[in-house]
Amino acid sequence: MVPRRFWISQVEAAWRRRSVVWLSGVRRVGKTFLCRSLSDTVYFDCELPRVRRMLEDIESFWEEHRGQRVVLDEIHRLPNPSEVLKIAADHFPEVKVLATGSSTLGASSKFKDTLTGRKAEVWLTPMISDDLEAFGNTDLGYRFLRGGLPPFFLAEALSESDFQEWIEAFWAKDILELFRLERRHSFLKFMELLFIHSGGVFEATQFARRCEVSRTTISNYLSVLQATHIAHVLRPYST
Repeated sequence: MVPRRFWISQVEAAWRRRSVVWLSGVRRVGKTFLCRSLSDTVYFDCELPRVRRMLEDIESFWEEHRGQRVVLDEIHRLPNPSEVLKIAADHFPEVKVLATGSSTLGASSKFKDTLTGRKAEVWLTPMISDDLEAFGNTDLGYRFLRGGLPPFFLAEALSESDFQEWIEAFWAKDILELFRLERRHSFLKFMELLFIHSGGVFEATQFARRCEVSRTTISNYLSVLQATHIAHVLRPYST
């Protein structure tokens, strides 16, 4: 396990500001490995039924871990994630909580409360220069070719099947569970076209025609990709 010291310091700094920290980032960017590399933490994977049962009694769970540093990975798998974090922030401030997800906190309908004023946020981006040094390869050309997700960056060879597997997991675990979109083909076609036109001027009508959906649907797709950190919109500057 490669320690990503820059991001560890970001989490530690966020914990000094708030007792609850929201760690988000695109799928396979390294959130779980980062969580497991933090010292003196108790780790829980919320995808496991056993963990979800433990959190059914929220107050007892936090009482048991009073004074500890607790990681709740993939917290959106819980039926009431915002309530779990709100109780921790309001009634157990001595517990340091790190919760992770693949999207912004308010993206899912499960998060009825975005914990305004109760949390600090850390966005784990694809690999930056500090990460390249940590992984022992500072070649920017290699970084641009392989992308910024550690599994692809560290792989011995480029694999189309691995990329397709990532796309399928993104659709099944992030899009269907959090947003419940339909028309899989149109959405993935839009995402592919957006990658191709990265850095260009966005015109929804052109994408709508090629994806066979309405302009409003394309705008909705773009909002979803922004919420899941897949796309980032740079708006023109004006005074």
